[in-house]
Amino acid sequence: MHVDLISVIVPCYDESETLPEFYRRVCAVAKSLGRRFEFVFVNDGSRDETAAVLDELAERDRRVKVVHLAQNRGHQIALTAGMDHASGDMVVTIDADLQDPPELIGEMLSRIEEGFDVVHAQRDSRAGETVFKLATARLFYVMMRRMTGGRVIENCGDFRAFSRPVLEVICHFREPHRFMRGLFSEVGFRQCVVTYDRDPRHAGDTKYPLHKMIRFAVDAVFSFSAAPIRLILGLSAALWLLSLLYLAKTLYEKFVLEITVPGWVSLIVLMTFLTGLILFSLAVIGAYVGRIFEQGQRRPLYWVSETRNVEQGSVVRVATDEPRPVRPSGDLPPPQEQRRLG
Repeated sequence: MHVDLISVIVPCYDESETLPEFYRRVCAVAKSLGRRFEFVFVNDGSRDETAAVLDELAERDRRVKVVHLAQNRGHQIALTAGMDHASGDMVVTIDADLQDPPELIGEMLSRIEEGFDVVHAQRDSRAGETVFKLATARLFYVMMRRMTGGRVIENCGDFRAFSRPVLEVICHFREPHRFMRGLFSEVGFRQCVVTYDRDPRHAGDTKYPLHKMIRFAVDAVFSFSAAPIRLILGLSAALWLLSLLYLAKTLYEKFVLEITVPGWVSLIVLMTFLTGLILFSLAVIGAYVGRIFEQGQRRPLYWVSETRNVEQGSVVRVATDEPRPVRPSGDLPPPQEQRRLG
């Protein structure tokens, strides 16, 4: 497969300090590879000077496309907005913090032209990250691999390259709670992995504090696996067996050993434990029902306030059963404007 145009998708949230250096390095990569490039920056409702920096880059360089989201929608939705506006034969998703080196795009290009459709970038090392972050990341990938049957690749984030046919398939997935790492592993096609050493963040603070990491992990689990419901079934069976054993023990002590035990402590402990289990089970089921409710509302994934250097006809269109607005908003467009899969 020959790649003529490469789209680099960059979600940005309060990245004004890193953008100039990121732009310099990615332009150097584009010059060294001698291919046509477009840089699709998605401003995910930033509160700092990110919007002004991106507008200035777009004014100087026509290759820079800027999509300003009207509200912060999160990293995974920002990636989706970028993919909806990408025009390349090969698409690269990368963060602007320079922890993932743009220089790896050359190796990814080689793999795509060899015939692979998805190239995952796997971290050999993660410099500048705390022991707690490394331990929780390890735990997350172990948990996801067990729940998904090994389909999620360990230590692979959202730095990857993929071909145009893969882009058009992924754009058909419009669930609001998105886990891109799972989607790309699940979608099939020919896939491979390249490894690299992850650098410390170039500037600024991480945009994934603990509460966002927990929310991301919860979205990943509930969006990509029914394992929590199976876990509830297993716990229920185990507790039922435990209650039978406890009943047998009580009857043996009463009629054989003739021991009368008041059992107040056991009663309170069991009631508390079972009540907690019931509430936990309801919470898990409620989480799935809540996601069904949000999916059924069919709200747009994102809405655009303004764009820079984006042509009206450059948005990927996917099929739907109901008419939708033509304006690129992250929702599904009308059937007459759909683009068929490759």
